[in-house]
Amino acid sequence: MTHFLYNLLLTGLLLFYVPYRWIQVLLGKRPRSLLKERLGGYPDLASKRPLWVHAASVGEVLCCIPLLKRIRTEIPDLTVLLTTMTSTGRETAKRLLPEIDGVLYFPLDHPLLIRRVLKRLNPRLLMIAETELWPNLLVRSGRRSLPVVLFNGRISERSLRGYLWLRPFFKRSLHAIQLFLMQTEEDRGRIITIGAPPERTEVVGNIKFDQIPPPLETESIQELLASLKLQGNEPLLIAGSTHAGEEEILLDVFQDLRKAHPSLTLLLAPRHLDRLAQVEKLLIERDLPWERRSHRSAQKGSEAKVILLDTMGELMKLYRLGTLVFIGGSLVSIGGHNPLEPLFYKRCVLFGPYMFNFLEISRRLTAEGGAVLVKDKEDLSAQLRRLLSDEKTRREIGEKGFQFLQRHRGATDRIVDKIRPFLL
Repeated sequence: MTHFLYNLLLTGLLLFYVPYRWIQVLLGKRPRSLLKERLGGYPDLASKRPLWVHAASVGEVLCCIPLLKRIRTEIPDLTVLLTTMTSTGRETAKRLLPEIDGVLYFPLDHPLLIRRVLKRLNPRLLMIAETELWPNLLVRSGRRSLPVVLFNGRISERSLRGYLWLRPFFKRSLHAIQLFLMQTEEDRGRIITIGAPPERTEVVGNIKFDQIPPPLETESIQELLASLKLQGNEPLLIAGSTHAGEEEILLDVFQDLRKAHPSLTLLLAPRHLDRLAQVEKLLIERDLPWERRSHRSAQKGSEAKVILLDTMGELMKLYRLGTLVFIGGSLVSIGGHNPLEPLFYKRCVLFGPYMFNFLEISRRLTAEGGAVLVKDKEDLSAQLRRLLSDEKTRREIGEKGFQFLQRHRGATDRIVDKIRPFLL
């Protein structure tokens, strides 16, 4: 009954979705490919039997990179297709994964559209990153005896409560998955609680530890500094993937810190670029000198002490330049973002109390001295002030974070070992 109601709701939404997206296409606000692919307009790859990997957005795409490069190296003749939910995820995949055969938008989870996509692709294996549990995709895959593997699986404590309300609904879908490759024992226990067969679940670790940081040689670092109008000797605070409610805190703290550290520069990177105008308003209200990253790189000189990052795909390499790095989404109840990326460069990382999307990683990092947990605005200000004046402690925290990262690598190898029988 619940699946019937779900499909009925999808059908109703589809009646509004198609004309809405079509108007956006006609107005030039959305590409034609978005509507076409959302409605299952996929190329006919049935004879090639591709590997289909689904990664929802930028974060999931980035963690897939070492896995897909490894698969391409091992099985060069295999056709590989990646789907994403977002345009930013799609563009990131096209830029960083030129070796795969196609990047498409994920179809709407309507049974007729899913049936059409599965018929046109006829994949040999469907791999789903983290927790993209689309009921019709899973049920239809089960009917076709299509092997499905959930990899880098995670279920947060907050998500678990929501899934439990609909446990009978999701249990049927979960039984279509052949293998659940989870990040931690806690994630394994939660997916079993929702309805996954215990004998199909395994802990293989977090593939995010295996991300490949952009290589930056000395010459490239100097070019990057020059494009930001930085000398390289001024302290740089990077606030990555921030959200509404955090920028206000960070800007107030930054203004206070500059009294003792007048050369301090802030690189502020909102998680969603459609919020740039909101953040600019905050900067204007505080009378802070600022520039957008794209404008700054095009100008000869600048006195701005706040750089607003308005480009995609640069944040990870910019972490290399940071004196201190704050992880956004953690001072407000968002759940935090990936704290591992700055650790590749041995940066000193700080985050707030709301890290439930990376709960085990954040707990272990702080327990091992590889990151600093701040409770609130006042604690953030105090910790930043302390660390800006203590290079030795910054280096020690960065080194411990890097060693933590190295100890937990290897999930890619374990995942490849598990899926190899489905691909050969």
